[in-house]
Amino acid sequence: MTIIGELINGTREAVREAITRRDADAITQLAVRQAEAGADYLDCNVGMIGAAEVELMAWLVETVSRVVDLPLCIDTASPDAMRAGLDACRDGSRPICNSVSLESARLESFLPIIAERQVRVIALLMTDAGVPKGVQERVDAATRLVPELEGAGVAREDTFIDAVVTPLSVDPEGPSVAMEAMREIVAALPGAHTICGVSNVSYGLPRRALLNRVFLSQAIAAGLDSAILDPCDGALMAALHAAEALAGRDEWCGNYLQAYRRGVL
Repeated sequence: MTIIGELINGTREAVREAITRRDADAITQLAVRQAEAGADYLDCNVGMIGAAEVELMAWLVETVSRVVDLPLCIDTASPDAMRAGLDACRDGSRPICNSVSLESARLESFLPIIAERQVRVIALLMTDAGVPKGVQERVDAATRLVPELEGAGVAREDTFIDAVVTPLSVDPEGPSVAMEAMREIVAALPGAHTICGVSNVSYGLPRRALLNRVFLSQAIAAGLDSAILDPCDGALMAALHAAEALAGRDEWCGNYLQAYRRGVL
């Protein structure tokens, strides 16, 4: 499982304030905590728009890169901010571009950026019409978007397909549709990865952590092999290791046993 730590996200009020103040200590603490908790990548989202996003994205990436060796996931819908974030990444790292979609304006502006760089890409299954409504529409979107990325030089194994998990509170069938789409996408596009923002599923409901844990376990069984989540949530990480073992994706339970020895479980 590829784990992208979600906590450096300016849509969270405290983080946005820290970014606005350029509070390097607050940001570096979040970076180190997530790295120590087992993240493979750290998401960097300024949570703003316009010229401020471009300037602050470069600062954010540079600040995080000074304290952790992990590659970063540059999270923005702005091509200028994406370019600034990727340019600020350490030489030799393989950042993730989060994200490229089938929305015509974003696709047109982002493909040249990723074609110039050695990056991995989150392929967000959004179109000009919005979120695809059903399983087949999501699969169709994936089979259209992945060739576009391959044409820009992104290998299939460097593509993470986000089937768009909508909150259970507003779309009762949304999580189950997304999971069924994951199963179909894995079969239709061998070699590509699947990913989602785990906490999206619980938005607006109580006991969010419980819903996140159960959803993550079910999604792993459906083929999810990467996730944007809070690696500092010990119960969530324990559920992740258990679910991978039970899904047959942890040979001889090696990762599960290592997590037990580290006290993660």
